[in-house]
Amino acid sequence: MAIKDMEMFKDFSNIELAKLLGKLDMVKGQAGDMLFEQGDPGDSMYLIESGRIELFSQKQDGTRQSLASLQDGDTLGEMALLTSEPRSATAIIAAESVLYYIDRETFDRLVVEQPQISSYFIRLLSQRLVSTNGRLQASKEAKAQWVLHEVELLPALLRDFLFACACLPSVRDGLLKHLFGMTIEEANQAYAALGRFVQQDVERDFVHMRPEIARVLLDILPQRYGERQQQLWVDQALSYYRTEGDWASMVEVYAARSEWALALDVAAIAAGELAEPGHVKAAEAALAESVRQQEVISQALRRCPDELLVARYAVLWAYVRYCVEHAPEAGLAIVEAALDQQGAAYSAQQLTTVYEWGADLCRKLGRNQLALEYLQLAEATALSGSGAAKRSGDQSFGLAKQMLARSKSERLAAGAGRLGDRSRWLGLAAIILAVASVLGFHIAEPVAGLSRHGMDFIGIGLAAVILWIVNIMPDYIVALGMAMLWVLGGLVEPEVALSGFASPTWLYMIFIMAMSAVITKSGFLYRFSLHALKRFPANYRGQLWGIVAGGIMLNPMIPSSSAKVSLGVPIAQTLSESMGFGARSHGAAGLGLTAMLFYGFTAPFVLTGSYTNVLAFGLVTTASPVNWIQWFIYALPAFIIFSSVLLAIIFIMFRKTASAKPIAADVLDEQLRLLGPLTREERIAVVTVLSCIIMLVLQPLHGIDSAWIMLIGFAVLVISGVLDRKTISTGIDWTFLLFLGVAFSFSAAANELGLVEALSSFLGQHMGVFVTSPFFFLAAVIVLSFIVTLIVRDDPAVILLVTALLPLADQAGVHPWILVFVVLLSTDPFFFAYQSPTYLTAYYSSEGKAFSHRQGQKVAFAYGLAVLLLALLCVPYWKWLGLIH
Repeated sequence: MAIKDMEMFKDFSNIELAKLLGKLDMVKGQAGDMLFEQGDPGDSMYLIESGRIELFSQKQDGTRQSLASLQDGDTLGEMALLTSEPRSATAIIAAESVLYYIDRETFDRLVVEQPQISSYFIRLLSQRLVSTNGRLQASKEAKAQWVLHEVELLPALLRDFLFACACLPSVRDGLLKHLFGMTIEEANQAYAALGRFVQQDVERDFVHMRPEIARVLLDILPQRYGERQQQLWVDQALSYYRTEGDWASMVEVYAARSEWALALDVAAIAAGELAEPGHVKAAEAALAESVRQQEVISQALRRCPDELLVARYAVLWAYVRYCVEHAPEAGLAIVEAALDQQGAAYSAQQLTTVYEWGADLCRKLGRNQLALEYLQLAEATALSGSGAAKRSGDQSFGLAKQMLARSKSERLAAGAGRLGDRSRWLGLAAIILAVASVLGFHIAEPVAGLSRHGMDFIGIGLAAVILWIVNIMPDYIVALGMAMLWVLGGLVEPEVALSGFASPTWLYMIFIMAMSAVITKSGFLYRFSLHALKRFPANYRGQLWGIVAGGIMLNPMIPSSSAKVSLGVPIAQTLSESMGFGARSHGAAGLGLTAMLFYGFTAPFVLTGSYTNVLAFGLVTTASPVNWIQWFIYALPAFIIFSSVLLAIIFIMFRKTASAKPIAADVLDEQLRLLGPLTREERIAVVTVLSCIIMLVLQPLHGIDSAWIMLIGFAVLVISGVLDRKTISTGIDWTFLLFLGVAFSFSAAANELGLVEALSSFLGQHMGVFVTSPFFFLAAVIVLSFIVTLIVRDDPAVILLVTALLPLADQAGVHPWILVFVVLLSTDPFFFAYQSPTYLTAYYSSEGKAFSHRQGQKVAFAYGLAVLLLALLCVPYWKWLGLIH
């Protein structure tokens, strides 16, 4: 039996199953082999893929008594694992078998990470509890005899009344007259006479049979009246309730008889009619009746099997709405069940609504962090939008979860990356300093040959840096404010202040972001990484090389370091778990840190490896254009040095690491099989992106600008329908593009104001020592970049360093590409965790299980050494290419 058909995993999506397989061990056994013996520690469980297992209990005389025979898809050993008690039976393989083995550590992790597992065991224990209750009922025969004796003493009409009540969960006063012709007065007299057997609900005008009495009467009812009479009473009650429009009572009757399909049919009718009850009675009375019925229906449905309830979206909607106000715990449980069992079948709009329910319920329960995560998942699902209808439900739902995991890790990384906690006083101090900078430079006498406007430009730029450091408002707001002050202050014309938005590089960024959004949501990245790993040996070193190869090959396809490490590090963590490595062990850290480095920190080595590459070179590209293939050739030796140094450090740090067990050869095959064939969306996205990269590589031959190449790819994706309106509006980071447009305008404004010439003259006079040697210059750039990132991080740091050091690079005879390349490598160090968004995203994408900050810090110093070595060792190569004069 395939794993996806097993009861325990039937609610998993294909992507979840593919990832789960990497965490399970496969055991094969022959007939006669013993899996475990009665009295052994209960530290594991098994799932039978194929074969047969016999369970025996050990008698005191040493003989065995057969208890059960288990077949494909059954589980065994789970009770001892749940209770931590010794094994209560002996398990022997009766026929050649293949089983999945789950130890306690893996089981505990699955329960935490996959709520479906908890739901399965809750259902299993509930079923066994019901069975136990049945046995207990058999021991109550004495009380049953008393009930029968008392009932025989009653008049025939009251006897019939009691047996009818036993068939129904509750009986309304009007129903008594319908069934037995009783008046209200006669009914009240009957209640008084039968007080030992029934309970009256005066508020609702209902009478209920006491449960223990009902069970006894139902046992003997077929012998006394026959099945037809019992069914007749039920049918008459249902007919009466339908005539009265009492949907709640009908649901109660069906629920009591476990006829859940019929109960849900009636509940669906009620969900529609009770929403607008004003046409039946006066508004207030109708509303009260509607609320009462919905409460009764919701209480009855709390016993409905989750898999049936969550499949009826209209009923689920009414039920959860009731739970939000009256039973948030129950509501959250059914929302989780809906996501686990039915999420892939819902439309994108329905799935988004379910996540929003989860957020509302969590807020009601005070679980604010979980509420935020549900909202993030709702946002991720909305982002997939119409694309969800074009791929399989399992893929769509699984990808939504992946997007949530990535957004969660990026949110945690952003929080950890702040230099200090935000506070009102810190924000106020930053604003005061920013205003003082603008006013101070405006009042001060011009220096170093600068004009008045040049001084104002520096003051405004310094104010922007202060606000970027404190991060009290988004970067793009600060950038737009800076451009606004240039224009309002008369420093430059609006055409210059906004010239960056008209550059081909800015358009290039729009197109490449759109392609990145398409290929990220298509699911191809996960599939590609599995294929890369499959082609390397199934041990620790083999999979480490597989991670290196996967990261290198994916690097040019996705221009986002955060997206790549959010994919690579969790895959590495799954591999480490499959090989038996514990959290933050040498094996887990070796794989996790390798994934972080080669999925995230190799971005500067290819032009399309990161948005920041395009941003940085966009500041100087008009003067010294460099195409894709030139960038690759210039950086190739540096990449070899970089990889050699860091892999050597990884191997030395974790030199005695060996996997406890290799990854089963068929695990990756099964993971890929579960993902299924490439979807139309994946095929078009991959072919388009690869075609664009090939065109970029061949640019020296055809001479087409990179922006227009990407425009062609963008058009193909739009025309094919792969890139839809929602993806364009939400998948592209438009706020970053606003920041980028002002960044590109910065250079034009600085040139027009003569700032570049003045800065070049000033640096030549006071910092001539730095331009005497390219070795000295590049070493100084690296050290300065490391220092700057202690305060200013990410894109603002790149802009400041490239703009400030470009004149000095020109005096040192260093090509602008070299300056940009070295700055890109040097502005993402992680000596301290908060310095690098890429590092933090990698750390939180594995929930801190892959490696510790201490392990990461050791690799950080190796990273700094690698950057310094590659810059210095490549100087002769760059001189040979004519990039250094």
